[in-house]
Amino acid sequence: MDVRSAFNSGFAGFQDASAQLSNASSRIAHAGTAEKSMADDQQASGSPSLSAERAPISITTEVINMKIAELQAKASVKVISTANDMVGTLIDTSV
Repeated sequence: MDVRSAFNSGFAGFQDASAQLSNASSRIAHAGTAEKSMADDQQASGSPSLSAERAPISITTEVINMKIAELQAKASVKVISTANDMVGTLIDTSV
């Protein structure tokens, strides 16, 4: 197994988890303002239709997404740690 690919996989997984966490927390932060904005728009237009970009945000779903991102980050850190240990072992055996 190529150690670089293990490091790259770990770093890529950690970056994905970080992006997912950032997106979920951003959606939670904007949930209150989006709901108020939708209510104002509906009141002004008299139409209860929702566009895809203004669908209601489920706080529960976003918290679950944050937990998934946390677990993904922890798994990626374990991959990086294992690759690091493997490099250490290779260096110890070759010296």
